[in-house]
Amino acid sequence: MKKLFLLAATAMMALTVNAQVGDDYEEGQQKGFVDSRKNVVSIGVTAGGNFSMMSKYDPIDLGKRTGIGFQGGLAANVHFGQRQGAEAGTGPIGLQLEVLYAQHNMKTDLNDDIKLGYLEVPVLFKYYITKELSIELGPTFAFLMSKKPDVLVGPSTTIAIGDLKGGDIRATGGISYQTKGFFVNARYSYGFGELAGNFPCKVSAATLSVGYLFDVFKF
Repeated sequence: MKKLFLLAATAMMALTVNAQVGDDYEEGQQKGFVDSRKNVVSIGVTAGGNFSMMSKYDPIDLGKRTGIGFQGGLAANVHFGQRQGAEAGTGPIGLQLEVLYAQHNMKTDLNDDIKLGYLEVPVLFKYYITKELSIELGPTFAFLMSKKPDVLVGPSTTIAIGDLKGGDIRATGGISYQTKGFFVNARYSYGFGELAGNFPCKVSAATLSVGYLFDVFKF
């Protein structure tokens, strides 16, 4: 009973403080005070699909070298500044960080298709043309986590896909539209790193994703 009483008392105090803060803020607004916190931090989730492409492999003809995959994970956004007459977090500059798991599939004409799983971390500078529409540009850091098949067999060459290691840095650019927390973006990432010394192919991808961001705090 004592614990229940203490919990109830704490909850009542929290509600009272919250109500007082709200009343003070409304009173300040009525008196013409302006909230100096103009930047907004948001976090949320994102998911979508990708169309992956792999560069040509000269020793053998892999065939199509393209395929459809998926991706999903967490997103964090910092929107700086405030447009005149608008709320905080509506300025022209922003930064978005994501942590994603991405499955890239490349179809081939050989014994199997290539499936590569990556942990991807896009770090994107955002320029907002309007409050909702922005251009994104920055690097994506990709770390190879899984690969299939173990062996890719060609007419005169065998490639040990299961032995591929390492990661990649990709140049990423795109466009994003966000309204009331919901966003959709279209991007293209160009890979610079080769999959392996004996498999000098590079992976690039076009992606389309949707997500939702919740405002966490202002500063």
